[in-house]
Amino acid sequence: MADRKLSETIRGASAVNLKYSAELLNLGREYVRAFTSALTEGNGAPGPETQRPPLLLAGRTGETANAAFAIGNRGAMKGTVTVSVSGDFADTKVSVEPERLALDNAAEEIIVRILARIGPKTESGKDYIGTVLIPEMDHRLTDFVLRKLPD
Repeated sequence: MADRKLSETIRGASAVNLKYSAELLNLGREYVRAFTSALTEGNGAPGPETQRPPLLLAGRTGETANAAFAIGNRGAMKGTVTVSVSGDFADTKVSVEPERLALDNAAEEIIVRILARIGPKTESGKDYIGTVLIPEMDHRLTDFVLRKLPD
């Protein structure tokens, strides 16, 4: 009798634990979905169905080409995210400024700059495609094209 009662208690506790874990996983998914939506919708930025046109960064050897875009948080999301650049740019150093965004103020828009120091081994006239993204969420903010102008 005691074994049966213990067995039922363990089964009940296991069921509660499984339900709790499932709900926690669903809440996490909803949070990421809402955070992504807050970054891209309602702030003048296109939603997921319309992508921004790529930005163009162009310059000669030794120059720093740059472009900028605005990102805001019109939702109720709070937190800090990392912004990074993805792509193959030969010997050109490409970075973003700022590298971390604090989205605590719902009305605040932040300007993100893409900076590219054009290297001597980068081919003139060739387009190098890049992406600015939030790696934690695998979310793409905008695309850009880097082009070295003839010296």
